[in-house]
Amino acid sequence: TILCALYLAQGIPWGFMDITLVNYLIDKGTSVGEAAGVAAFILLPSAFKLVWAPLMDTVTLRKMGRRRPWIIAAQLMMGVTLIGVLMIPDITADLTMLKWMFFLHNVFASMQDVATDALAVDLLPAEEQGRANGMMWGSKLVGYGGGGYLFAQMIEYSGSIQLAVYAQMALLGCIM
Repeated sequence: TILCALYLAQGIPWGFMDITLVNYLIDKGTSVGEAAGVAAFILLPSAFKLVWAPLMDTVTLRKMGRRRPWIIAAQLMMGVTLIGVLMIPDITADLTMLKWMFFLHNVFASMQDVATDALAVDLLPAEEQGRANGMMWGSKLVGYGGGGYLFAQMIEYSGSIQLAVYAQMALLGCIM
């Protein structure tokens, strides 16, 4: 269950960034090319997954377990980067800062992803890993679609992207 919740925590902001944010920017007058540039840039940290695994296998805090410190730190920093987004006065006027804040957010999301996968391998017997991975990925997709839709509805009815970011922080905090 915790593995699926952690994957849900990855999918929620992914849906927000990939669906809601891009459409919000376009609706507020950002060109489609600029909005696509934002989306492409903030997804780059997925390439860092190659770096995280060896680092996580080498650096551990045995008192907390091999994976827990990485997961907690990543979740916490994902929340901090959302605070950074809230501090941008007008995200449509400062796309550079917006890109960097979500880029950093996804650095930590990629870290959390690798740590969660490693935790699954550590905890689950080999014969359960395939089914668990399918359930984890399904949870991520629920977060992706649900996050994209839920936050778009929040923005539509409240007119506030900040409310959607606060809601995201609350959901990530509950999962953490």
